[in-house]
Amino acid sequence: MFSQLLILRLLNVSLVALYFSAFKLNVSLNYKLNNGLDAPKSVIAKSFKNWINGLKAFWQNWSYQYQVSKKKERIMLITSFFLMGIPLIVYKEYVKGILFLLVQVLVTSFLVARGVADIENFFILSNNQSLNGVPLLYGIIAILFVIFLIAMYILNYKAVVETITRINGKKQVETYRRELHDLANNKFYLSSLIVPVIGTVAFTIIPLIFMILIAFTNYSLVTAPGYSNTNASTNTFLDWAGFSTFKRVFTEGANLQDLLSVFSWTMIWATVATFSCYFGGLFLAMLLNKQCIKGKIVYRSLFVVAMAMPQFVSLLTMRTIFDTYGPLNSLLINLGIISENYEFWMNEFSAKMLILFINMWVGIPYYMLLMSGLLINIPKDYYEAATIDGASKWQQFKRITFPNILYMTTPLLITSFVSNINNFNVIYFLTNGGTIADGISNTAYKTDILITWLYTLTMKKYDYNFGAAIGIVMFIISATISLIFFRKSKAYSSEEEYQ
Repeated sequence: MFSQLLILRLLNVSLVALYFSAFKLNVSLNYKLNNGLDAPKSVIAKSFKNWINGLKAFWQNWSYQYQVSKKKERIMLITSFFLMGIPLIVYKEYVKGILFLLVQVLVTSFLVARGVADIENFFILSNNQSLNGVPLLYGIIAILFVIFLIAMYILNYKAVVETITRINGKKQVETYRRELHDLANNKFYLSSLIVPVIGTVAFTIIPLIFMILIAFTNYSLVTAPGYSNTNASTNTFLDWAGFSTFKRVFTEGANLQDLLSVFSWTMIWATVATFSCYFGGLFLAMLLNKQCIKGKIVYRSLFVVAMAMPQFVSLLTMRTIFDTYGPLNSLLINLGIISENYEFWMNEFSAKMLILFINMWVGIPYYMLLMSGLLINIPKDYYEAATIDGASKWQQFKRITFPNILYMTTPLLITSFVSNINNFNVIYFLTNGGTIADGISNTAYKTDILITWLYTLTMKKYDYNFGAAIGIVMFIISATISLIFFRKSKAYSSEEEYQ
């Protein structure tokens, strides 16, 4: 109990300290924070200077507000640090006051009941006598509640200052009817975003943080070098392992070989899959856009049907067709072309070629429909002027069609590339999670990309922390590629030229 009270006291001190530094983001001041000085060269130095200036500005503003306020306002300013919402209720802003007070009561009750213990267990995972991630998950939730309480403290104090400023300026304080009216009209975005924000935190942010932190623990059913436990010969306790998992990834020969091999094939796959579908769809769209082509509606409808079919159905069908005892082998044997069944999926070269071509079958219809709509939006005057100037069809494509199409689709091209890095369906359904007999190792197969290798590590080998480390590597690669290519694209650097 004493430790819980001590941690609560430290949390309260942290709330006040963090609030002081963050206050500059919420109150409009009449002070020049930089005092005319030049910006520091270092980003860290600039951030530290802004933090110091923000803390100084807060005390200046708080001191000024305290001096110009009457005795009642001074009491309310001090009270707002300890009891959220009470000053607002005193000033008859009942809706906001009750909400802030309710948040403080509920979150504080949770922290007293079990939140503090969850935070303790989060930092002392080794006290849990089993290999499970429940303490880690509950600790993340408790810490997020603390962050939420800090944010509410900031908003609460801002609301109190704004209310006192209105009173000192002889302005009317908002009534609860006015507050409800604003929430339903002018501030409807606040009430409408509550459910999406809660859903994002619960189903995206918390799992993402959990996955990242798993990489820094020994959460795995696989005994790995560098992990040891004094109480057992294998890893039966969940404990923090630091960067040991990443050392496994980048220093151990077998794991590094797996990573390099899978990564190289992933990049080849993502590049070929993206650009083959992109240019294939563009070619078909330009072909169907010609006036000499008859029955355009029929052709486009056929591609729509191919796109509308569930992807896993198309992929499983293709896998069956090229199976060792599938219909294609039977047809080739009956025609006398081959004498025995050819194992398409057991040969590395043929398996990878089939994956690339089948992905074109699945992906080209989507790009064809997209490109058809974009081609229509290119002004015909450009082509007429180019024809008058004597430009050939290739010159028109090079100077008019492709630059406009590329500008409009560059963000899509980048996201498609990243999506193909994480394209689980095509690889898994065609190769059944790795059917190549001579795999790279016992965890990676020659047709595996990073996402399918991650699936094998976690769902089949139960090497959770290693899989989490691979997931972090995937995120860094995807985010870096996306940012670099987008920043260098004309869609970002020359946006004004196309407006």
